[in-house]
Amino acid sequence: MDTYEIIEQACANKYGKNRASDKNRKSLGDFWLDDTHAVDVKSSDVSKENFSPNLVSASKAEKWLSDGKQLSYIFVKYQIANDEVEIISETDLIPINHISWDCLSIQAQGKGVIQLRDNRLKIEVQTVDEWLQGLARAYLTYINKEMEKLCKLESKYASLCDKNSAKKIKVLA
Repeated sequence: MDTYEIIEQACANKYGKNRASDKNRKSLGDFWLDDTHAVDVKSSDVSKENFSPNLVSASKAEKWLSDGKQLSYIFVKYQIANDEVEIISETDLIPINHISWDCLSIQAQGKGVIQLRDNRLKIEVQTVDEWLQGLARAYLTYINKEMEKLCKLESKYASLCDKNSAKKIKVLA
C-alpha cells in the first residue's frame, strides 16, 4: 500500500469507514460518511517542501454543494520513520464551507482548481451559500486573469501571422 493509501485508511478507520474504491466516488472523496458526505484526506510529508495542495475542481465543488451534499477535509502531516508512516498531526473533519476564502485561490488547471494557498489553513464558520458566494467571487477573479493571459497570447501569436491568415483565424475562432 502506498503512503497516501495508508494515511487515508487510518483516517477512514476513525469513522468506521473504508477508503473509497470506486474511481467515480474517489474523485471527490477518499472515504464517505454517507452517500452525500465525502471526506477528502490531504497529507503532507513534513520532511519535504510541500506546495499548495489542490483541494477540488471549482466546478465539482459548486455542483456538489449546490446539490445539498457535503464535502469535508482532514489535513494530515506525517513523516516516514524506520520505513513506517508516522502521523504527526491531523485535523478533525473540516467542512469545505468552513475553509475561508482568505486562504484559498482558484488556479489554472482544467476549469479551475481550488488550492490551499501557502499551506495555511484559516477556518471561518460560514454557510454553504456564503462559501459559494466566495467561490463565485474567486472564480470571476480567476476568469479575469485567464482572459488577460489569453489576450496577451492572442496578441503575440496574431502578430506572428500575416494579416490575411490572422483574419481567417479570428473568424474561425
